[in-house]
Amino acid sequence: MDYDRRSNGWVTFLEHWWLLFVIVVAVVTSQVLMFFENLSGVPWIYFFVASFVLLLSGAALIVYAKFPVYRSGRFFTLGVKSVPEQRAGCYCWAWRIVLFGVVLSLCLLLSKQ
Repeated sequence: MDYDRRSNGWVTFLEHWWLLFVIVVAVVTSQVLMFFENLSGVPWIYFFVASFVLLLSGAALIVYAKFPVYRSGRFFTLGVKSVPEQRAGCYCWAWRIVLFGVVLSLCLLLSKQ
């Protein structure tokens, strides 16, 4: 396969090292899941508070980014194109923070209380 010189880095890497990459991702994922499975007590509470703070701060950033849209009377709009251009970055980061908080909350469901 002939690729453009500027775009073949990731493709070439996966072409030669895909098995090692899959093994490393599997080992790291299993270690993270085992960590959350054995989590209990005070560390569990710390992770819960961190998850809750991430969810609330992401929601606050979404409201901040969409405030001009809400003021104009449009309440049920979705997507980055619905917010003003200068607040689009804040909106994208808000959804990333919310997603990380959701993933952390779902990982906490694995733990034994």
